[in-house]
Amino acid sequence: MKRISLIVLTSCLSVTLAYAQKPKVQTAWNFYKEPYQQYDKAKEAIDEASVHESTSGMAKTWYYKGLIYAALYNSEKYKGLCDNCLWVAYESFAKANQLDPKNDWADEITTVRIPLVVNDVFKNGVKAYESKDFKTALVEFEKVLIMSPGDTSVILNSAYSAEHAGDMTKAKQYYNQLISYKFNDDKIFLSLSEIYMKEKDTVNALKTIREGRAAYPDSLGLMLNEINILLSSGKQKEATAALDAAIAHDSKNPSLYLALGATFDNLANPRDKEAKEALKPEQYTDYISRAEKAYKDGIAIDPSNYVLNYNLGALYFNQAVEMINAANLIKSNVEFDKAKAKYELKFKEAQPYLEKSLETNPNKSADDKDTYKGTLTSLKQLYIRTGETEKYTKVSEQLKTLE
Repeated sequence: MKRISLIVLTSCLSVTLAYAQKPKVQTAWNFYKEPYQQYDKAKEAIDEASVHESTSGMAKTWYYKGLIYAALYNSEKYKGLCDNCLWVAYESFAKANQLDPKNDWADEITTVRIPLVVNDVFKNGVKAYESKDFKTALVEFEKVLIMSPGDTSVILNSAYSAEHAGDMTKAKQYYNQLISYKFNDDKIFLSLSEIYMKEKDTVNALKTIREGRAAYPDSLGLMLNEINILLSSGKQKEATAALDAAIAHDSKNPSLYLALGATFDNLANPRDKEAKEALKPEQYTDYISRAEKAYKDGIAIDPSNYVLNYNLGALYFNQAVEMINAANLIKSNVEFDKAKAKYELKFKEAQPYLEKSLETNPNKSADDKDTYKGTLTSLKQLYIRTGETEKYTKVSEQLKTLE
């Protein structure tokens, strides 16, 4: 008899404990709702109920927990009671629907509660991004992607945050994901290509840009990026074709003519000794002629463009130097004098463009200053040849101030 009594007693004790937990759920709800709104006590009760075997399997427990933790986040008084209130709220709502997809609050959870949590997490990501805390922004946006998978605007923000945070692996992952979703923005291809270029992966950079060109054939940004990649890869002949296409699309852009002129200029004057020796005279003449035309077309659009003026002046100046080198090999005085007249004329062609470049150069940026110094140096040599003493003295003094 004693043995049976013990079993009955134990059974009664167990039932009492189980029933004791269920009021915890109701207690949590009572502290949560108005007029009490004592979220600290509500949290204490629901945390206990959510881990007890008798109530942890109830959808109601997790629905209440989601409400309470969302309220904690939005309460200045109680916000400090949880480190990750919104994430706990989301997981609680999700678990309620997982335990019982047909629970009394299923529609409310899906259409109201979870979207509200997602919106708050998203706002946290935006706030961190605007504060330039890109690592935190990425963490928040990635939480949103777990809560709301496939949202392209959040994927885009994740890509931007990852890139600014220096996590190029994730940045590439998200940009590629956007491309696979056919996200309607040519800048995605530009951003991804720029990452590849920073990693010195010109193959994937060019591949990405050309995928973008196929999707957005009229994108000037993609055209220019392709040209830059081709030029940096030494593929100058391909670059000229791309530049011609860009000019056909935007014929009033002086920068395109500058790039085209510089490309032909470089083809005519390769730095590589073997390439220079392999260059045929007719090729040189053709490249120089096309560079000259491109520079002049650009100047016609923007007469005060100091780089275009400098490049054209330098083109003529360098031609004159090459003509001097060739003339020095002539033995006949008569033929030498003819050659001299030609190179002196070429120097004179260079002068107005170099002077215009000097006049219009703002001389502020590092590039400005390099061109400014190069222009003064060229004009100094030119004025010696023309005998313009006053101008020679002036540019010489200007050069001294740069030393």
